[in-house]
Order: sequence, then structure tokens, then C-alpha cells
Amino acid sequence: MGIIKTFDERADHIRQKSGTEPVPLACNNESLAGAVSQRACVYSGARVVLNPMTDALHLVHGPIGCASYTWDIRGSSTSGPTLYKKSFSTDMKVADVIFGGEKKLAGAIRELAARYRPPAFFVYSTCIVGVIGDDLKAVCKSASDDLGIPVIPVMSEGFRGNKNEGYKAACNALFELLGTRDYVPKSPYAINLLGEYNVAGDLWNVLPLFEEMNVEVVASFTGDSRVEEIQRAHKAKLNLVQCSGSMTYLAKKMEEKYGIPYRRVSFFGSGDISSALRTTAEFFGDPGMMERAEEIIERETARIAPEIECH
Repeated sequence: MGIIKTFDERADHIRQKSGTEPVPLACNNESLAGAVSQRACVYSGARVVLNPMTDALHLVHGPIGCASYTWDIRGSSTSGPTLYKKSFSTDMKVADVIFGGEKKLAGAIRELAARYRPPAFFVYSTCIVGVIGDDLKAVCKSASDDLGIPVIPVMSEGFRGNKNEGYKAACNALFELLGTRDYVPKSPYAINLLGEYNVAGDLWNVLPLFEEMNVEVVASFTGDSRVEEIQRAHKAKLNLVQCSGSMTYLAKKMEEKYGIPYRRVSFFGSGDISSALRTTAEFFGDPGMMERAEEIIERETARIAPEIECH
């Protein structure tokens, strides 16, 4: 019998059925060390969130399999830099496991910095790093001091929990970038999009609608984003959280430190997009923006209605 995918709205998660036995697929499934194909480990969750940052250099400290498995894991599109499409690894071998891989990691960071000159590094720990005890934080801090750019450790040892823990590890890494660059928004109505990964270019369909409402999107976390945008994202007035599972944790941290409130929204379907535009306009309380939002919704609904009806 083939694999049948069904959506269980009551449980609010996807189940995968093989035969008659349902197997839950959820981000809080516990992971097994080495079983990367289950897509539930901490490291996998961290890569899903961070990898769409287009101009950052993503370096995996661990065996080559971890890097190859997560190459282009999100399939996110870019409007510019393509560095994130390259997969870098320290390719740890038996000798590195026995004697430690810190020197190899430090050398890899120096070599990659000289070759690609990225504005920031994300350095991911994997299961083996957690087992042998390499001091990822110390190596990254030393490299950051020497290079003069953020070299951020992502504490994502796969066995530490589940994919949700990976989301938190990624959010903690992003939080280190936040607030490190000053910025004056071009519009008094400045927002961030959290949990928008620009899969198949969906972000590019949403941005023009906000621009038409005179709403500036300071940063997208993390679809088609740049390091500079994340650094200045603390200047936004509102966070819209698209993927609540991966980004609510960061939204709460930003609210606590920077006083930025957040609202949960969705950009899947015309009804959800309409609701997101109205939510934004209602938050800022600007009558002109509310009017523009309704005009956009009416126009776009009329534009797509014939195409929906013919299907």
C-alpha cells in the first residue's frame, strides 16, 4: 500500500500513514543520534531556520554527512547573494574525534573568511562535537575578534532534543546579531516578517502589498535576508510571525528586550493574506492605511477570482 499523507486538523499536525498505522510527523519528535534522515534532530531544525540567510557563510563542524544532508534544506530563493547555496564542512575524521577538532575548525574559518569575505559566519555543532567536547563558543569568539565580523556558534548537537530545540538554537544565534547595527526606518510603519522563508519566492508576492500600504519590511527572518537586515531588525515596530513553531520564541525575546509586540499571521491563501494586511493596519491604527488595505484586498481578490473559479 502506498504512503498516504493526510492532514489532521484536530491534532494540528501532519500524519504520515503507511498501511493502517499512523506515524506522527511533528517538530517535537525526539531525535536519535545519527538518524538525520528523520528530519527531526536539533541540527536539522537550526539549519532550516538559518540557511535561507543569503550572504552569511554557514559552516558545519562535524562529519561531511551532516552538511551534505542539509544542503539547500529549505529551497529558499534569493534576489541577490548565493553564498548560502554553498555547503561548507570541517569534514571531521577519526583523528579529529580522537584528538579534537578545534584547530581544524579555526583553520577552516580563517580560510573561508579569506576566500569569501562574508559579513558573518554561522558555525553549527553536530552530534560528534557534543560528544568529544570541542569548545565551539571559544573558537568562534577568538575568530570573531581576529576577523572583526560576527562568528556565531549555533549550539545544535543533534541528540540534545528535537527539531524545536533546533529552532531555539537558531533563534538564539539570530538574537546575537540583533541590535548590532543602527538604522532609521524609511517609514514610521516598520515591521519584520518572522518565519517567512521565501520558499518558491512567496516573500516576493507579499512585499509589494506592504509597500503599497506604506509599510516597510525591515527584515525577513530569514527568507532572502541579509546579515545587515537582521542586525537592524530591532528598529521595527511590529513583528508578524508566519511560522509560529520556529519563530515565536524569537518574537518573545524581541518583545522582552526591544519592546516589539508580535502578531501571528499567515500568508497561505487569499483569506490569510487579507487578514494579515488588516492585522497590520489595525495595529498601527492609521485610517489611511486601513483604507488602502481594503482597496488592495478588493482589487487582488477580484484579480484572482476568475482563475480560482476556472479550477
